[in-house]
Amino acid sequence: MGNQKFDLSVRNLNALVDLARFRPDRFDLFKLLLNPYIDGIEVTQGIQYYKAERHLTDANDRGEDNSVRLVANKPAWVRVYVRTGLLGSDTVITGELQVEYQALPFLWFPAGTFSPQPAGAVVTTQRDPDYATERSTLGATLNFILPQETMWGRLRLRAKIWPQGGDANAPVATHEVILDVTLKQTLSLRGILISYNGPDPTVNPANPPTINLPAPTVADLQATAPWTLTTNPVEAQGVFASAGTLNWGTPLTGVATNPGGCSIQWISLNAAVAQVMANDGNRTDVIYYGLLPTGTPIANVGGCESSGVSTGPNGVQVTMAHEVGHGAGLNHAPCNTPGDPNYPAYEPYDPVNNPTASLGEYGLDINDGTIHPPAEKDYMSYCGPFAWVNWISLYHHSRLINNGRFNPRTVGVSHWHPPELVDPFLWPWEYIPDPPQWERGPGDWRMKAERLISIIGVINETRELQVQSVQRVTALRNLGGTHATAFVAQLMGQEGRVIASAPVMRLAANGCGCGQGHDAEGANVGPFAFQALLSDTEPGAALRIVRRGRDEEPDKEVWVRHAPKHAPKIAAFEVRVSKEQGQAKWAVTGNAGQELEFALQYSKDAGKSWNGLVVGVRETSYQFALIGLPSGAVIFRLLAHNGFFTATTESKAVQIAPRPPLISILSPQANRPLVAGLPLRLWAAVTTDTGTRLDPEAYQWMVDGKEVGRGVEVWITAPKAGEHDCTLTVKGPGGQSQVRVKFATLDLAELAVSPSPRPAPPAPGQRMVNKKNRKSKK
Repeated sequence: MGNQKFDLSVRNLNALVDLARFRPDRFDLFKLLLNPYIDGIEVTQGIQYYKAERHLTDANDRGEDNSVRLVANKPAWVRVYVRTGLLGSDTVITGELQVEYQALPFLWFPAGTFSPQPAGAVVTTQRDPDYATERSTLGATLNFILPQETMWGRLRLRAKIWPQGGDANAPVATHEVILDVTLKQTLSLRGILISYNGPDPTVNPANPPTINLPAPTVADLQATAPWTLTTNPVEAQGVFASAGTLNWGTPLTGVATNPGGCSIQWISLNAAVAQVMANDGNRTDVIYYGLLPTGTPIANVGGCESSGVSTGPNGVQVTMAHEVGHGAGLNHAPCNTPGDPNYPAYEPYDPVNNPTASLGEYGLDINDGTIHPPAEKDYMSYCGPFAWVNWISLYHHSRLINNGRFNPRTVGVSHWHPPELVDPFLWPWEYIPDPPQWERGPGDWRMKAERLISIIGVINETRELQVQSVQRVTALRNLGGTHATAFVAQLMGQEGRVIASAPVMRLAANGCGCGQGHDAEGANVGPFAFQALLSDTEPGAALRIVRRGRDEEPDKEVWVRHAPKHAPKIAAFEVRVSKEQGQAKWAVTGNAGQELEFALQYSKDAGKSWNGLVVGVRETSYQFALIGLPSGAVIFRLLAHNGFFTATTESKAVQIAPRPPLISILSPQANRPLVAGLPLRLWAAVTTDTGTRLDPEAYQWMVDGKEVGRGVEVWITAPKAGEHDCTLTVKGPGGQSQVRVKFATLDLAELAVSPSPRPAPPAPGQRMVNKKNRKSKK
């Protein structure tokens, strides 16, 4: 049949006659009726429509085959569905997948030819298989994996099949699909790295011991992100950085203040996290995530998001995905309790017009081929049985396409990748690369940081307003996803003149309650955190918050802070760095009777872009690790806050030596059994001290002591059943880093399931070793 596409499953005899009429030299009706044929192709990066009319009973829930949007730079699985010829017998077949990219209209160039993967390398055709059985069984289709570098631009996929033992030059059937892979989205996480020094009532509520837990690192942030990167429509490589550190000492063991919400302790923590965000510039091109150390006392509520401020424990991957989902604008998925009112019911998996957070289509984990049936529940819900077997639904996948939190942009239709700026240390609104960045539009350059007064606090259980932080910062005036309250913040001049004002915005909280009931989204009940951003036009005489009067009632002042007689003055500020540590010291005058709080920032571009280092320091010195900071000439800035004024000064540039990259193995993972003989993705996240990507040859993957590939992503066949060791070594300009993870594989018979094993709870389970490039001593 050559390149002719033909769906014999419709038994369209008129089409057979037409084909014979126009290609009599190549048409053999007898062979056509005997030969196996391709019924269709499914291309998925997580969830996909395929013959939706075969299982979704409501036509409004259906979509065309492969119409779920694919994203660039993320692997895809291609499932080729085969059938027995109309007059033929079941046949064992194999095949290949040819991929071409479009350089110009009507001009295609080869991008590679791919062989089928195990559990689908050969398939026995069937005449009319059960739809659900075929979709949910990985070995029922010929399966091909397209690596991340292939998924770019406009692609043409041509599948060929032939009987086992046959020849690719004599296929019995071919089938083509055209893919649009021109949308690129990126998960950019700025971690607020939180240490804990306080009581642990989970051990002994009557006499809790004090525990001291160090803050996680950027490597921990990366290691908590693989489930988010896998389920969300974003490219395979995220951008990770620290927005600063935060010290915390209150256990997070309270009960949610309202169903689906957060406890007052989580709300207060997120208010403190918002303070770190303001110190970091309050960026809109990233998602801020507070990362708590393992062992933090947590109960009842497992994580919390408050209008873009998300916080969760280190290593708990599904919580991160859930809270990041809130940060990207997703509400809870309804499951026996109300949630997003627009979430559809996917009949027959849901009762008619009664959504219960079903996925709606078949999902597939691209890391190992695990298939998630459409009756499973969306990860934004609290339906069981376990959080780690939930997946992303059709509805929430669509909500995350062209989502501003993922910096969506259109990439070239050709397969040529333009150079890309991925530098977490530079503000995109201050830095325009030369030559201009091809993947950024003018909209990315319109943002402008302003001098602002940030007021952050909480309304507690008794409706009392408490201010936690007043900072004068240079940041974006962005409070997206918040709700206006009845309060207004004002900067007052002499004689009661209002110089500047801004609404006090409620940071609506979404909790991770792990099975609790949930109220409707956005219910204005319970305590909440708030923030106001006023223009810092002049020092002023007072700051206050007033409650707007109703009807003819006057405004009522509920909080006021008068300007002290003297603003703090920084008399000295010095930063020194050694091999692994930095030390900042300072002296302040004019602070008699004032309680000062200090924050630090750093910049690698001479003060155009400032990054948060720490907030809430009470002493006049601070020691910090250099890991996670940029190398080269870096200047530091000290901010001294007295709750009204902020004094600032900059250090002389210090030279930070190049350091090994920060690396984390995202796949495989410890405590997640894999199936021997099936495809296995070796996948890493890497952050360099220059913000640049490394050459693929810099990555060396070893499994059980043998090298198996190079690159940030490598695909192998999972080794035989047993315990295994995976080691990744990455060489950078400042040395090399090595990370290893233990993982297990099982025979399919041991699992007693189909070739789509259920994943176990994700866990980091890895340790990191840095090795500097140096000559060995003999």
